[in-house]
Amino acid sequence: MIVELEPWEYEHASHVGIGRVTANWGVQDAAHYEKSRMQDDRTASVAGAICELAVAKHTNQFWSGSVWPRSAHDTYKHLPDVGANIEVRRVRTGKKVAVRERDTGRGLELWAARAVEPEFRSVDVLGYLPYDTAWEWADSSSFDGTRYLPIVHLVCP
Repeated sequence: MIVELEPWEYEHASHVGIGRVTANWGVQDAAHYEKSRMQDDRTASVAGAICELAVAKHTNQFWSGSVWPRSAHDTYKHLPDVGANIEVRRVRTGKKVAVRERDTGRGLELWAARAVEPEFRSVDVLGYLPYDTAWEWADSSSFDGTRYLPIVHLVCP
């Protein structure tokens, strides 16, 4: 399901993504991140925010567009990305979506989305599953607390 963004939606989500970068300016990435597989922070943050906004638009739910420094993570980590219970995961290049164990048992839905490159003016909303089901069906990974769910298991929106 392709969600087209209006210019003001694109601008707002881009502003949120940039805000997330500047709120954490100088903070080091986790040691296990593979730099060779990563996009620059600006691009990844903007694309992630755009995916969140697109899922909110598609589901007609509230998106806070929240920004906070990593030092405040414990204060806000319980808040969903969209509405009352939606966690959005961006899928960049692969055919699987990351599922985090820390988000199980909270009554969440996992939604996967791919921002269409290079400009991110539209988003392919790939589908959703109850979060706990996604965790159960996901494949194990080398990262502790993370599994990868093939997107073919998602319910199409």
